[in-house]
Amino acid sequence: MKLLYKYIVLLILSVPLIKCDGSSNQNLALLALATNSTPGIEFKAVVGDSDANCGGDITGHGESHSSSVTIQHVAGVMPIGLKDLRFYVSEFELVDQNDNVITLDVPNTGVWQYSGVTLLDFENGKGSCSGTTETNNFVQATVENKTYKTLRFTLGVPESLNHIDYSVAPSPLNVSGLAWGWTMGYRFFVGEFLSNDAATLGNAAVLHMGSAGCTESGGVYSCTSSNRARIELTPTEGFNPFTQKVQFDLKKAVVGWDISTGSKSCHSMGAMDSSNCSLVYPNFGLDYSTGNAGSTAQTVFGIISK
Repeated sequence: MKLLYKYIVLLILSVPLIKCDGSSNQNLALLALATNSTPGIEFKAVVGDSDANCGGDITGHGESHSSSVTIQHVAGVMPIGLKDLRFYVSEFELVDQNDNVITLDVPNTGVWQYSGVTLLDFENGKGSCSGTTETNNFVQATVENKTYKTLRFTLGVPESLNHIDYSVAPSPLNVSGLAWGWTMGYRFFVGEFLSNDAATLGNAAVLHMGSAGCTESGGVYSCTSSNRARIELTPTEGFNPFTQKVQFDLKKAVVGWDISTGSKSCHSMGAMDSSNCSLVYPNFGLDYSTGNAGSTAQTVFGIISK
């Protein structure tokens, strides 16, 4: 993925943008992709009131309540160090003011998007982060500059692509750190951080979400728990992708966990993972016991101004 991204940048710099025969369209599209100036859906990742950044302490994620000033820190600790934050999104839809549902065209880009699936990557390999240096917070898609009622998308890889061989898959489905060998599937969501609190130094929170209970027969896979969160955002003021973006809050994702007394992990491995996973799955709107939508609305994604 790193080399492919570099080749795209080199191609943009080395080929004239405008030709007399009108063949500049591809080069312009590549330039727009590199600068995130094309239409699409922008994402932002935070931890409470702080940006989710690598390479140092993340602080400022406490909340004050009334005159008693009760401070609630992410997973019971403060500060933290981000280790990993990547997730796949797909199946984007917009609902306009006339209740028409528009399925977004999410094109293949050769790096971050393939077959309607986009990898959002908020870690850069610095400090305690363990992924790659490249990041991506943008879903390139055909959208109009207007206000819609609703934005919908799926947190995960569609079943039709979930069990392909990542080692020969197109980017971004070729990332080894997001593949699960034991289910021949993908980690839809990876969020990890460490406590940098002196009293609990090194205690970790590890949240990996993906389909579970998967079996294979004759090359056909089936999974008892889909574990794909269907996110629906309907802000009162509507959603305009040109002026607003989607925010993901890692603090809200791990509500229910406290790593001040020890590490917590969820690998979506069925009953053996139930005690930890069942506490955080509702934050994504999922019922861990079924792997489907639960009775609690998701709280981890929201709409904010750009």
